[in-house]
Amino acid sequence: MSFGDHLDELRRRLIIAATTLFVCVGVMLPFKDTLTTWYIGPYRIFWNEAYRDFLIKVDLEFEQGQGPTNSAARLAAANFLTAEVREEVLSGNYTEPELLSTQGGFEADYPARDSPGWDPFAAAFEAYVFDLSLKKDGIARKIWHDERRELILAGEYPYPELIVTQGGFQLSYNLVALNPLEDFWTFMAAALLFACIVASPVLFWQVWSFIAAGLYKKERAIVYRTLPYSLVLLLSGVAFGYYVMVPQGFIFLAGLMDWAMVGPMFTVGMYFKFLLTLTFALGVVFQLPIAMVALQRVGILKFDTMRKNWRWVVMSFFLISAMLTPPDPVTQMLMVTPMLSLFLLGLVLMWRVDVKRRRAES
Repeated sequence: MSFGDHLDELRRRLIIAATTLFVCVGVMLPFKDTLTTWYIGPYRIFWNEAYRDFLIKVDLEFEQGQGPTNSAARLAAANFLTAEVREEVLSGNYTEPELLSTQGGFEADYPARDSPGWDPFAAAFEAYVFDLSLKKDGIARKIWHDERRELILAGEYPYPELIVTQGGFQLSYNLVALNPLEDFWTFMAAALLFACIVASPVLFWQVWSFIAAGLYKKERAIVYRTLPYSLVLLLSGVAFGYYVMVPQGFIFLAGLMDWAMVGPMFTVGMYFKFLLTLTFALGVVFQLPIAMVALQRVGILKFDTMRKNWRWVVMSFFLISAMLTPPDPVTQMLMVTPMLSLFLLGLVLMWRVDVKRRRAES
């Protein structure tokens, strides 16, 4: 082919690829709800984990409080022990002391005002009433969550906004959009991404058809053998980022916040960028074993060199992880750990190639 023929061939391939991609984007547009549900999946995982931690705190606060062990009975006791009842009891003239036990949950005899046991009784009663009144809203919150926690964790609660306004859990169940176009552009980016995935067989074929014409038969055979493993590693990296790294990264970053002073609120645009960056980075990182073997085959890397300089490789992994992830140690370790595993796998593969080559030479 002449240079002009190559350009004509490239133009034809690009037109086919662009047309296919355009059609796939159009197909994705009616499925906004489905796409949105898919790409906010890691946020839902993170939200459920944060909500479970919140429930543990609610239960612990209830257990540390005073009063009946039953939440409904404790709330009834808090409602019964009003300021008027407290004043009457402490005046020494309360005429129905049995109600302090049956309705107030305070298990103690009501002594006479001038008896030696009055001061300990008054102090214990005041502390009991103060604790109930202080934690009354917490008791009501525990009852609210006890009635709904299973539905909420299953994603079947129909009024998620009440989890914040009535349940007291500050993290919104839904992502937010700070302007009218943020959700739209995020969806368009997601539609383009999914269109690339759906159209990937055609896109890969067009790219390969253009490149393969300039390769020898042996080189094409290497690509055929390598491509399936490369796709498996790519999907593994994306899945690891989607199900593990993104949710755990959010859990750690949200855990650094003092929710009493800084309330968490995540926008859909920020979240999608975070998701796309980490999953794409991990998809590329998971190609490490294949890249190591490929560089060995062309003579750029040697097994002995990589084995002797593994400390520098590990340090470079930490530097790369620091550049590709948010500035927190948990997310960085989540990326470094699979990189180290993949590096070990790459060393094993390089060792096998090195052994085969030495046997062939001998």
